[in-house]
Amino acid sequence: MALSAVKLALFASLPLASAWIPTVKSVYEFGNVADPALNRDSCGSVRVDDRMLWTCRDTQGFGSDGKPSLPIWSSSASWSNFNGLALPDTRMYSTSSRNPYFAQLSSECPGNTAGGCSDGTRYAIWPDQPPVITSKNGNLWTGYTWIARQHIRNDFSSVVKDPKVSLYKFVYDVKSQDRNAVPRMTIVKEAIFPQGSFPFGTHGSAVKDGLVFLWGKASNGRIAMARVPTGAVEDASRYEYYVNGKWTSQRPSIDNKGVEVANSSAGGQGTYFYSPFWKKWVWIGQGFFSVAADFYITTADIPEGPWDTPQNFYKGKNGNQPLSAYTLQAHPGMDLAGYHNRNDIFISYTKTDEVYSTPLIRVFFN
Repeated sequence: MALSAVKLALFASLPLASAWIPTVKSVYEFGNVADPALNRDSCGSVRVDDRMLWTCRDTQGFGSDGKPSLPIWSSSASWSNFNGLALPDTRMYSTSSRNPYFAQLSSECPGNTAGGCSDGTRYAIWPDQPPVITSKNGNLWTGYTWIARQHIRNDFSSVVKDPKVSLYKFVYDVKSQDRNAVPRMTIVKEAIFPQGSFPFGTHGSAVKDGLVFLWGKASNGRIAMARVPTGAVEDASRYEYYVNGKWTSQRPSIDNKGVEVANSSAGGQGTYFYSPFWKKWVWIGQGFFSVAADFYITTADIPEGPWDTPQNFYKGKNGNQPLSAYTLQAHPGMDLAGYHNRNDIFISYTKTDEVYSTPLIRVFFN
């Protein structure tokens, strides 16, 4: 009895996981986010002042027959506005450019805007996450994107597993007179993380309290977490990594099992953010190996967890192609405040039919 009492007292003193997953009250299908002149794959967004900046993967125009035409360029960017009701507009717009928004390196077959090489392989320089905003200095906003330099075959298999990760940056004047021009994206670190390491930032990124938190998923399926001060993103020596329950400056190998934080995502592509409204860290996205518009959500009090078991909260309409739906995203920046400050969330995904579409959905919670 005495031992049991001691155990109970010990357990009572330990922090408990706040098992909380919001439940859906209602859903409103907002429409398709698109530039009518472009066919865009895998788009995500970030709030930049009074607009949403979208970055997308493979992009192409339409021919006179209304069908997607060549060339393909591996990435693009666009704006969308808010309407008079402070709700997001679904029309994308930007100054037209048929060059990749995230530039290829000279060694990555840059003569082909899709990254296609003469041997049939391809450098797929795709944004897996939208930029993260690290500073707002007067009119100047700074954003970063981490991109794995994927080299793939026609069957999407990797020529190089766990490729190096490059760091891209923009500094944008939000009072720019040219409202059609998107921020100029430049590469500032060709290999912020070397080949063979976790691709931090490609599975997720979010800012809170002067820190950028990054998640990276290796080819073996393990997901690891890193963090860096917002003012030191370009300094690889300032990154810390979460290993065996503590932060360390030693970057872990992809075989290190101690990096995993249980339930921090459902395994697929998604979005991490901090919700001041819920006072929770949130991940919303797709399940591992899923190609359906099945959205999962999990929450935690801190990024280190514990995270609750991911729960499916919305099922969208799938496309008619084999890869019917993917790139499931949340858009906390679509809140009027510029961050998640209400009991609802906008979500989107890529739906693949004869063309790509990006359904935008507003989910209200109880």
